[in-house]
Amino acid sequence: MIIEKITMFHVQLPMKFNFKTAKGSLNLRDTIIIKVESPNGLSGFGEVVAFTTPFYTSETFADSWKILEETYLPEILQKEFSHPFEIHEFFRNPLPMALAGLENALLDLYFKERNKNLIAGLFQEKLANKIPRGAVLGQMSDEQTIKEIDQLINSGVKRIKLKISPQIVTDLIKKLVKRYPQITFALDANRSFQLTDWPVIKELDELGLACIEEPFDIKDLSELKLLTENFLTPICFDESVQDLESLKILTELPFQTMLNVKIGRLGGLYQTQKAIEFCRQHQIGFWIGSMVESGISKILHVQLAALSGNAMAGDLSDSKHYFDIDLIQPEIAFPNGWMTVPTGIGIGLSVNETLLKGYTVNKLIMTYFR
Repeated sequence: MIIEKITMFHVQLPMKFNFKTAKGSLNLRDTIIIKVESPNGLSGFGEVVAFTTPFYTSETFADSWKILEETYLPEILQKEFSHPFEIHEFFRNPLPMALAGLENALLDLYFKERNKNLIAGLFQEKLANKIPRGAVLGQMSDEQTIKEIDQLINSGVKRIKLKISPQIVTDLIKKLVKRYPQITFALDANRSFQLTDWPVIKELDELGLACIEEPFDIKDLSELKLLTENFLTPICFDESVQDLESLKILTELPFQTMLNVKIGRLGGLYQTQKAIEFCRQHQIGFWIGSMVESGISKILHVQLAALSGNAMAGDLSDSKHYFDIDLIQPEIAFPNGWMTVPTGIGIGLSVNETLLKGYTVNKLIMTYFR
């Protein structure tokens, strides 16, 4: 591959509501879109999903932009390589979200040049024709939570993940599970509990939840080996697992584990593919998350959710759930709770470059001609 031009866009997408978790809130999504162009006139797009503050992982928007501008992009412009995965050999101690966004843009271009769909071609696997929608609800009042759940049920959703914290008492969760027996519920604490809160988490075990995601604020997953074996609800891991080494620890824990798969957190599809293969080999349930991202990144997660073996519906809502307008055509939509999976070349659909430019507040262009 030869890349002769790279454009990096700082995009700001206003959100339709304030999305609140145990670690922070979000009402404006700053994101980085990368466009790579080859001498043959084709282009590829990727998204860097780091947030402006380090509430999710330590990598921030500013960190990503800086390393892309100063290191990654100049390096790519000066190299010839046969496959995008080779960039993982170029950089030591990379920032995962920055590298993932660049890798995704290169993969989009690579598979467009071969007239193949990116995810189907990478995994050498036929994707399911349709996938079910899974929804995520941030923290809000009890009344608003019930109102939102009613609306989701009317739209065909059957799996809902609720953001919780130590301030969200188990009584509410018990009430919701009893009120909506037709819904599969999962919980996400974003590491807001301490290990000493184990009795509170244990109380949730009787509710038949799909999983409890990232309950504990710990530095080392090995600390969880001390917990009781008599726990039936799967514990799901997200931000605690950022590489294959930490993923391997899940096989040593005394309870059922799951993995929330996010391309940006894992450092790109090179690592994501390895993580999914590991989960398949070791009976770790995996499913697909999302980063409150534009469709340029989310559409790859939609297609990952169409791979065989997904343990449950992903955190993949309509584009219009978060934004008035998305950067892709057609937008992501789940009529009656299901989405037909796009399987076009590259990322599967097109980027609306007019909208991309309209939401851009800053950009950087680099060119290199041999």
